Amino acid sequence: MWIAAGGDLHFAPATKVAAMRAELRAAASAADVVLLAGDLTASGRPEEAAALADACADMGAPVVCVLGNHDRRWEEGRAVASALRDAGAIVLDPGVHVVEVEGVRLGIAGVTGAPGGFAGHPVWGLGVAGARRWRRAAAAEAKALDSALAGLSGCHARVALLHYSPTLETLAGERPHLWPALGSDTLAGPIHRHRPQLVLHAHAHEGSPRGQVGGIPVLNVSAQVIGKPLALFDLPAEPAVSSA
Repeated sequence: MWIAAGGDLHFAPATKVAAMRAELRAAASAADVVLLAGDLTASGRPEEAAALADACADMGAPVVCVLGNHDRRWEEGRAVASALRDAGAIVLDPGVHVVEVEGVRLGIAGVTGAPGGFAGHPVWGLGVAGARRWRRAAAAEAKALDSALAGLSGCHARVALLHYSPTLETLAGERPHLWPALGSDTLAGPIHRHRPQLVLHAHAHEGSPRGQVGGIPVLNVSAQVIGKPLALFDLPAEPAVSSA
């Protein structure tokens, strides 16, 4: 099964929408499903959401998304989620979706995730109350991810789709003081427990493309990392990036 995945598209009025639409659809034409890992708009405004939805409409493969922090800047992401759903995309906020291809059931568990920090790299600069808010948000998102993955036990393969990273390994390249804002190891708990075949996230523009959680591959599919809006990955074998 081939997955086309990407994130951090940051659609805005100044974006070259026609060119990006063409790139998205070219990648989608070779894929069984398209997974979008959040920050799909610059600020979540309705005009950005409309441009994004136009690019995602009639993609030729099912489109499944999570929202990112930029998407939530306007009305908590409602404009983006509504526009995507009107275009036929599935928005997991959080939630699950199952795609069946030639008898193979692929389950996607999606949550935005949250910042919160990693062992040895705690949150700093927010004060006690601010750090506590981040940790609580990360715990809530981890609980939602745990529930979503638990609901996919009947699938042949499962993917966890996030915006924030569950591991420091894909943050290598980012400045260390930013790591707590880019993810949380609290999100790794459900991945250890339920062991999906693959984890995808974005958000770390300067991060590394690959990492792992307990031996499970984690891919950073930020457009700035993969060098294009979408890349193709093979599943359920060890994820291999296509040159297409």
